[in-house]
Amino acid sequence: MRYHNPDSGLRIDLTGLDADRQRFYRLAIEQFHANVDWLEFENFAFSFGSPIFKAVHDRQEVLTDPLFLVLKDIWLRLGIRQGMVAPSKEIPTRAKESRKASSHIPAHRGHMAVADKPSVPSRRRR
Repeated sequence: MRYHNPDSGLRIDLTGLDADRQRFYRLAIEQFHANVDWLEFENFAFSFGSPIFKAVHDRQEVLTDPLFLVLKDIWLRLGIRQGMVAPSKEIPTRAKESRKASSHIPAHRGHMAVADKPSVPSRRRR
């Protein structure tokens, strides 16, 4: 069994999951397709009842667990879809190729003026 995110190209091999963790993965995919509320999915995936926390000895085991990585990716995809998470600044290569440059869009956010803040001189006078 493999997980694939077509937007980012992320691929994770899940062949080593036991039956309980496979069932949990399938439930997570169903919730993703049902577009459940982002916070509801977070509670489902990352509560201490989640199988990603069973039989682990330290945090590093959780962070490198393939099921955790998949759940985190699904959680982020839901957050982006529901407007709760900003999309990554890294644009997949196929999106870069199809996007046309616009001269009215600044190349760097630092070039944008903030309307509600007065400009501060770079050097204060005493």
